[in-house]
Amino acid sequence: MHYDVNKVADLICNSKHAVALTGAGISTLSGIPDFRSPATGLWSRFSAETIFRIDHFYSQPEDFFSFAKEFIYTLADAKPSIIHNLLSLLQSKGLIRRVITQNIDTLHQKAGSQGVLELHGSPLKNYCVRCESCYSFDEMRTKINRDTIARCDKCQNIVKPDIIFFGELLHENVLQAAFNETEKSDCCIVLGSSLVVYPAASIPDMIKRNGAKLIIVNRDRTPYDSRADITLNMDLQSFGEELIDILKKRNIIGAS
Repeated sequence: MHYDVNKVADLICNSKHAVALTGAGISTLSGIPDFRSPATGLWSRFSAETIFRIDHFYSQPEDFFSFAKEFIYTLADAKPSIIHNLLSLLQSKGLIRRVITQNIDTLHQKAGSQGVLELHGSPLKNYCVRCESCYSFDEMRTKINRDTIARCDKCQNIVKPDIIFFGELLHENVLQAAFNETEKSDCCIVLGSSLVVYPAASIPDMIKRNGAKLIIVNRDRTPYDSRADITLNMDLQSFGEELIDILKKRNIIGAS
């Protein structure tokens, strides 16, 4: 057993307002490819400049919808990973107050986490860029499986998922809520994030500035590793299994 996982358990259990910040690394455990891995990341197959630039979306929406048909509107079939389930359990025990995520896969909600702050939006809601008619995930999936471009039933303009594209501002209410939680936090655990995308990457700065504890668990190194109280460059599946085992032995969670 990794000694520092015990220290992670200590920090979380002794905190009064812990938050979690999650990135794509936790969802790769659910079979969802991440964006930046050199060999397997989505950007090794698709161009971020093409797929998620808002100006390109408006000029050539078929590029995005071709990508989305394969990688976004298949997310309904994905199952939460051990980390999603662990965070939901920790929240139910009052050990994690809020989950802040950079992911758009909705797996935290599937696992049972409440009040998830999705910094980059969600494909559960989709809206017409002209008349603002709303469409569900299932309605959008039907549209892109049928047509090259998802169009509004009422005005025939493009239907856009409520996810944040490059060139768009984050939803101010979500961002402010994330910052408010960070300001109140005495402990933050970062899981599966490279911490290179802002404003999510500013959260560790806020944590350390406020004198709170920072834990980073990620397969690869991040720019904040040297500033964290605990840094674990390890497989997230193994981390989750070890932390669950520790919490069971401490009778914090059930043995079942």
